[in-house]
Amino acid sequence: MAAYFHPRLQETRRVAGNRVRRLLRLWPQTLFHLIAGGALLFLVGAGVSRIDGDRIGLVLRLLAEQPLVIAIAFAAFGFAMCRSSTLALLQELRLGWWGAAPVAQAATQRSLHLNAILLTIFGNIVVLFVLAGIVALSRRSTPWFVPLLTSASVGFWLGSGLGYLAVRRLGAQKLAKVQQTHSSAALLPLRALDHPQLRNLPDWQRRETIRRWRSGGRNWQFLALGLLVPMGMPLLPLAGMLLLGIALIWYGLALRASEDTLVRATQLFAALPLPFSRFAAGTLRYPLFAWCCASVLGAAGLLLQSAKPWVAAAFVVAIGLGGLLSLCLTWRYRHRPHLARIRATSEVLLLLLLAYQFFVIVPPLAIALAVRHYLVARSVA
Repeated sequence: MAAYFHPRLQETRRVAGNRVRRLLRLWPQTLFHLIAGGALLFLVGAGVSRIDGDRIGLVLRLLAEQPLVIAIAFAAFGFAMCRSSTLALLQELRLGWWGAAPVAQAATQRSLHLNAILLTIFGNIVVLFVLAGIVALSRRSTPWFVPLLTSASVGFWLGSGLGYLAVRRLGAQKLAKVQQTHSSAALLPLRALDHPQLRNLPDWQRRETIRRWRSGGRNWQFLALGLLVPMGMPLLPLAGMLLLGIALIWYGLALRASEDTLVRATQLFAALPLPFSRFAAGTLRYPLFAWCCASVLGAAGLLLQSAKPWVAAAFVVAIGLGGLLSLCLTWRYRHRPHLARIRATSEVLLLLLLAYQFFVIVPPLAIALAVRHYLVARSVA
């Protein structure tokens, strides 16, 4: 593998093997995690089984009648997913510390090709399992399954192929052109976001958000938002829907950029005697500002769609609790950010399932989880 593919793949295989051996060595802890994970899956399955699959199937049947729209939507998603992942790997192999290694160009290209294929196969399997789950929940016949899966798969593979070709064309250029050159300069200075001891940390998060926004980091989501807009919609509800969608897209990008910057700042400040409470306060300011902006825009969008005030208030609380939980998990797993994203996704899904039956207990439970993650993060600092 080291001769045919890039040595990074061999390194990844060894890291995975070391993790498996560590799990086997700590078998009591691994057994406890397996039992807890099984219980969590049982709760998730119990919640999912209450969903009316026939209603979702009716919507999917209407979508299956427009295969071109479905193919375009999944092509955009596949293009964005494959291009982002392949470009990140290309930058690591050519501009990171692997760039100085004497690795053949053909081995790098084969590694990028393998990464794109495996990522596309994984995405297609996820689509298959989601549609198959809806079929299992439906009591009526599901003639939409095969046409919808075919359209989604074809569009997904075409989009992923175009995304891979775009990165491959970029990789054939000079090394300096591989880096994104979008400006990260803000239009308006926000001195109030600066921390007294960590002045540049919130500004770093803000600049990273601006750079990703201007480089089109969520263009596929805007395309999906455009496909969701119904024909003949009145002007005010249309403006509200677009405002709500833009607020959610921007808030997701800002939160993800802030968390990635937090992880990089942890590595940068590793040798400094920096108290965790000060570090947490410095990295909380910009996500809090992003939540305020998204709350105002999203609530205004809901009110323009004639939503009740309590719905707008619930939206503000929901995105705030979701962002707080994700940020606390990033603090806790700042040395293993991939684990933070997996746990954030699973815990948010669990809270959504609980909200479907027991809405009242979800806010205090989310706050308790966030406090728990923060305390653990402070204890391991």
